Amino acid sequence: MSLSPAQLTPHGRGFSTWHAYDPSCKAELWSTLYRSAHGTTLFDPINWPQETPLPTPPVRIIRTNTNHDRFCQGMAGLVHGTVETEVAGFENVPLSGAGEGETAYFHPESKSLVVGDALINLPPHGLTLLPDKYCTDPIQLRQSVRRLSQLPIERIFFAHGAPIVHDGLSVLNPLLS
Repeated sequence: MSLSPAQLTPHGRGFSTWHAYDPSCKAELWSTLYRSAHGTTLFDPINWPQETPLPTPPVRIIRTNTNHDRFCQGMAGLVHGTVETEVAGFENVPLSGAGEGETAYFHPESKSLVVGDALINLPPHGLTLLPDKYCTDPIQLRQSVRRLSQLPIERIFFAHGAPIVHDGLSVLNPLLS
């Protein structure tokens, strides 16, 4: 993967994002960074922004589904990080029916949700579910996503689309009905 991502954009509470258009899949790819006293976590990383210093160890790399290898192994080598499935301070939220192994990560302290392909927030449509043609089971995905209404979500970070940084559950509710 050889992309030219935009610089890191901070969103507060330890979260930042970066993104780039990937002509091979004709999609805007977004990655999320979370920094805490325990180190740095990179969700679905793409190439690192050139003008931004690399994160220093310890660095954990999280793949939200099996389709998001993207630059995970390359980034792990670059920052001496490890690819993992659990993150301290986050709850794993399986979203069955999207892509294989789709898991969102909820950070209760900041009320932030990091999601892979199950939810997409791209123009001109805004927030939508993963299109049925890409789902392993569209009906099951709708059932899985409804469980998100039980979480006090304020912010949502996506693998495809700009983050929602206020009133995340209110924006998400129309998809949950």
